[in-house]
Amino acid sequence: MKAKIAIVCILVTACLLAPNLVLVNLGLAADMPSPSWRIKTSMPTARGQAAVITGDDGLIYVMGGFAGSDPPMTTVQAYSPLTDTWMSRTTLFQATRGAAVAKGLDGIIYVIGGFVASSISDVQAYNTTSNSWTAKTDIPIAVWMAAAATGNDGRIYVFGGEVSSGGPTNKTQVYDPATDTWVNGTDMPSARDLLGAVKGPDGLIYVMGGYNGTTAVSTVDAYDPSTHSWTTRVSMPSPKLEFGIVLGPDNNIYVIGGGTEYGNDSPPFFDTVEIYNPRTDTWTIPSWSESLLHTPRKELGAALGPNGRIYAIGGANGSYVKTNEEALIVLPQNVPPTAYIDSITPDPATVNDSITFVGHGADPDGSIVGCKWRSSINGTINTATTFTITTLSNGTHTIYFSVQDNSGAWSPEVTATVTVNTQLTDDPLYQKLLDLNAAIGNLQDQNSNLTSTASDLTNKVDMLTIELLGTSTLTIILVVALIAVVFMNRRRPPPAA
Repeated sequence: MKAKIAIVCILVTACLLAPNLVLVNLGLAADMPSPSWRIKTSMPTARGQAAVITGDDGLIYVMGGFAGSDPPMTTVQAYSPLTDTWMSRTTLFQATRGAAVAKGLDGIIYVIGGFVASSISDVQAYNTTSNSWTAKTDIPIAVWMAAAATGNDGRIYVFGGEVSSGGPTNKTQVYDPATDTWVNGTDMPSARDLLGAVKGPDGLIYVMGGYNGTTAVSTVDAYDPSTHSWTTRVSMPSPKLEFGIVLGPDNNIYVIGGGTEYGNDSPPFFDTVEIYNPRTDTWTIPSWSESLLHTPRKELGAALGPNGRIYAIGGANGSYVKTNEEALIVLPQNVPPTAYIDSITPDPATVNDSITFVGHGADPDGSIVGCKWRSSINGTINTATTFTITTLSNGTHTIYFSVQDNSGAWSPEVTATVTVNTQLTDDPLYQKLLDLNAAIGNLQDQNSNLTSTASDLTNKVDMLTIELLGTSTLTIILVVALIAVVFMNRRRPPPAA
């Protein structure tokens, strides 16, 4: 009994310290509403149309805004999700409401445009470390109620918004924090303001909903910063504007609250959460009552805290509110990715040859963020999906390839083989063949010399034969002549007396 009590105490303590982790590990995630909202410490200043974003320091910043009467605010307040407390920060140097907001890769927060009597073009940059503001180059077309997101290339993309003359624009304006300059991107397929934008886990920027000058829309378009192109995605379940939007810890996009009427603080006010899965291009609406906001509203801001929870802050629902709600997101168990080796060429290869490796990975519930190749002979050889190498050693290599997903899980290794042969000139057999060839050459030379010598001897023999034959013939002629003379002398009569 004491042991059971001790176990219960340990579980209770663990739940208090790490509720998300314990609930998932105990198998209760299926019974947990996700998202499920609870009230947190209210913002000190009631307002909507504020720029809301999480800084690199883990604080959620609420900047500027509107509480029902002009001028708009310069107020900046920061919320700590870890301590559930608020603190004041240095005010904006230009009051604004309805500004677009994005964070650069260097952690600087950019509050872009907004409204003061009409659309403004100011760009205000906030350094969370020094708690200070700097003016940057104005946005070329002044807009308010635009949407902004930072691409993987570090540039900030500002979509649509209402221009000074009234009415929405379809312009995409691109800011480069590194050079403090603006250029035009590819126009949106349709003009909108009061819309939302967020970068997905795939690097695309999803631009959703808004107001087309006549009515709220449910349009969803995806912008690819690498190609500057647009693709249309499945529409939102319902038209809406002035909602909170954030990429959740599960890599789904959460659209929170909102409304359908253009006017400030005009009903209806939604308490719903709609969830978009970029991987499957599908929407879901949680059926749990706990997944509805406690306070229906539009003109709110949303941000993901460092604790993996979503915060919906401020807004309007008949009056401007201080409401701060926190949503617990239950993460599903991660499915590991799968690795594929597409090709290794050439195979076989020769030492010092350029050998190209091509592979890829797939992840059913996330994205591929890393990979590793290793050789049974040379060890780890690269960490890119495609690469070329010239330093593989001689031998038959077993090649292992694995990929990592955005949850940190590695796939099982897949294998292939590639044979790397030595250079022909380095092969001992080749050297033996060279030596044998040289020996054959020497023998051929010797044979040629012997043949030449034999030919010379033959010529000499022939000459000697001719000489001998010549001598013999002369001798014979002389002998014959001598015989003839002798014979004739015998037959001659003696001389007369």
